[in-house]
Amino acid sequence: MTEVPEYLFERSRQRRVALGLLEDDGGGGAVASDSADSGSSGVSSGPSSADVIAAAKADAKLEQVTHTEIEPEWVTAANTRTKIPMWVLPIMFFLPLWAFVYVKMTEPPPEPVTAMTEGAATYAAQCASCHGGNGAGSEGGGVGRPLYNGEVLLTFPKLDAELMLWLTVGSEGIGIGNPYGATDRPGGAHISGETGANMPGFGGVLTEYKIYSVARYIREVLSGETLSDDEIAVRDAEWEELGGGKDVSGGHGGGGH
Repeated sequence: MTEVPEYLFERSRQRRVALGLLEDDGGGGAVASDSADSGSSGVSSGPSSADVIAAAKADAKLEQVTHTEIEPEWVTAANTRTKIPMWVLPIMFFLPLWAFVYVKMTEPPPEPVTAMTEGAATYAAQCASCHGGNGAGSEGGGVGRPLYNGEVLLTFPKLDAELMLWLTVGSEGIGIGNPYGATDRPGGAHISGETGANMPGFGGVLTEYKIYSVARYIREVLSGETLSDDEIAVRDAEWEELGGGKDVSGGHGGGGH
């Protein structure tokens, strides 16, 4: 039988004492709490190989417990923090939609379309490039005739079929070299094409009520035509009859002023 070194016996004894398997007698020896009958062997005076193996296993188990890593504080905090309740998730999902609807509901309604607002928008899109934003035309660096300071009223004293025809067919529709508007105009009648910058016809681009609204804009705003309330009401009614001011629901916008 192989002799077991004494230091292994001592180490085994200390482990068994730590595990409560032996009682420490204070003199380097130990008394087994559940010792077997030592007289049966007659020769063994120390722990057996089985005791050494058991103590080694216990030692390994104690080392595993001793070297267990402590959980970091941030992991503990994450595991113990209050979680968001599941019923909150649908609210968080619909919150942006609610905010969008709320903003839309609190926005002021759009301004109603009138003959003047429509005429101004049409003029800016179709006429300002030649006649200028204020109607100065060639006197302000443009290529078209001036429309401000009463010029339109001198050429077309009335808002009638003659003005509407001029805006609809333009220079070529009237015929290059032909007069248009009032023939007794101060300074002489205007001749189609005489400036070298032909007036385009807008009949294929604009609806009839938009041509009517831009005719009103250049007369009433740019040329400063003075009208009574009754005359304005008549023109507003004419604009609406032509289709002006209708929204997608079939209603009507406001009048001209």
